[in-house]
Amino acid sequence: MKAMILAAGFGKRLGALTKERPKPLLEIKGKPLIDYHLEKLVSAGFESVVVNVHYLGNDIINHVKNQFSDKINLVFSHEEEILGTGGGILKGTSNFGAEDFLVLNSDIFSDFDYKEFLKKKSNTLFAVEARAGASGDFAVKEGLVDLEDEKDFIWTGFSVVNRSIFKNITETKFHYWHDCLKKIAQTKKLHAEILDINWYDVGNPETLTELNK
Repeated sequence: MKAMILAAGFGKRLGALTKERPKPLLEIKGKPLIDYHLEKLVSAGFESVVVNVHYLGNDIINHVKNQFSDKINLVFSHEEEILGTGGGILKGTSNFGAEDFLVLNSDIFSDFDYKEFLKKKSNTLFAVEARAGASGDFAVKEGLVDLEDEKDFIWTGFSVVNRSIFKNITETKFHYWHDCLKKIAQTKKLHAEILDINWYDVGNPETLTELNK
């Protein structure tokens, strides 16, 4: 299986931390976030990974090449102007053909074993239960993403899909969730895999500080 890491964002919620360093290179326990993903992909046996870049993209490219060029086939999809999560995946996976592939957000930190992704087929989202007091993204009913009931599950930023999700898309800039996955969910065809893992969205300074204690 191939994979794509979304790494083109600005990381604005992290404020000064991403002024001179892209979010995927922020460190947890002395190691850049993106390294955790790439190490797990290599260990799981993924054959190739695409990383899309925009903000401080050369920093990401140089780091990843230096650390992983001899461990996995690397492809970089540089966006001259940011294309949104959906547009970035569409561009980055242009040579993937019809096979299923893994998409993951670079700003996620978890203890999940990436070998488990190889057992899943499209179209599948991976979710965790929303923590007490936190709002979720959707409900899960009979193994499917449900947008109508109480939203008590959070999307982890992991998904297994294939390029058929783009068959009705005509734009080059669009959102992965709102313009693709949400529409599939509305047809009751988006599967949800509920995970019991330690999972963090490293989108703010507080979470980064907590993980580095």
